[in-house]
Amino acid sequence: MPEIIGEYIDRQVNIEMVDDNYPRRGKTWPLYEAAREKLGAPLTYLAAKGLIENVKQGDYVILLSGAGISPWLEWGETDGPTGIASLARAVSFGLGAAPVYVGNEKELGPVIAAGMAAGVSVLNREAIDVYKRKATALKVPFPLGEKGAKQKALEILDEYQPKAVIGVEKHAPNPLGVWHTAAGQAIPGDTQPHVHHIVDEARERGIFTIGIGDGGNEIGYGLIRDEVNEIYKAQFGGVTCKCGCGGGESTATATDVLVSTAISNWGAYGVSAMLAYMLGNPFILQDADTERRMVEAMAMAGAVAAGIGTGGTLPWVDGTSPVMQEAVVTILQEIVTNGVRRLHPGGFPAVEGVTKSDVS
Repeated sequence: MPEIIGEYIDRQVNIEMVDDNYPRRGKTWPLYEAAREKLGAPLTYLAAKGLIENVKQGDYVILLSGAGISPWLEWGETDGPTGIASLARAVSFGLGAAPVYVGNEKELGPVIAAGMAAGVSVLNREAIDVYKRKATALKVPFPLGEKGAKQKALEILDEYQPKAVIGVEKHAPNPLGVWHTAAGQAIPGDTQPHVHHIVDEARERGIFTIGIGDGGNEIGYGLIRDEVNEIYKAQFGGVTCKCGCGGGESTATATDVLVSTAISNWGAYGVSAMLAYMLGNPFILQDADTERRMVEAMAMAGAVAAGIGTGGTLPWVDGTSPVMQEAVVTILQEIVTNGVRRLHPGGFPAVEGVTKSDVS
């Protein structure tokens, strides 16, 4: 049954609804199909299954987000922060784990704001390790540029010993070290926190990793790098990116599971929904009212709405309205709630007594 639920959650979070001139229009489903063929099962299901198998109560889970470009997009964009917030809520409320937000300090602002709106506070490590404070995250700023980045990554992994590392809408370079936008243009590497080193080293250590993205230029797509570049060739007239580097738009950083989706936030919501289903508790996934607070909070904290032509701090995500964010969550909630619901003989719904063994 979990794979059946995962099938439809995957479909829900891969419905493309962007402007006709949006850079990645038409790539959503080909990218999803490439990842699905590579992994052989619903992507959100594999991500949730891996988290349940690897993360126990009290463990740390590192969450990477923030699609910013300093100094033009200092606080990042609106795709990413609420996805991270949803996962922070899910691993906190569902698995009893402690989220660790890692990224450029300014970009962490919208992430923290969205997380608090989702019910996850940010305190210090003592609150978690000593006082066992639940639903609490830590923040760990990461410097911009390559200098010292690998050493910082090693220090973070050594200190927190995470059982999972997840990137949501987190850019990473191609094999030539060139970073790209969704439109295929180069991004200066010194404007980015090089947190892909955390993922690369985590894989070396056998730590479970997930990449969630929507365009091929994010952490995780190294798993299907050749397929991504072929998809871009079809759109860019025979080249894999527009900057002329020749290395392609796809990142070199692979993850154990890649959740390729229409909008990265939605892919993260899909993983949270699968966790809610497999753990038998719809509360683990935020509801529409909570989603509204999350989107508004990250916009007020400075996240910029890409995809609607304004670049303003508005509660839109990749050209889709606030109402759409709530609608996506509402549909996912319905999938989860009906999936775990047991009916009384008379046909009336009941959710009492549902356990993890009933649905996993």
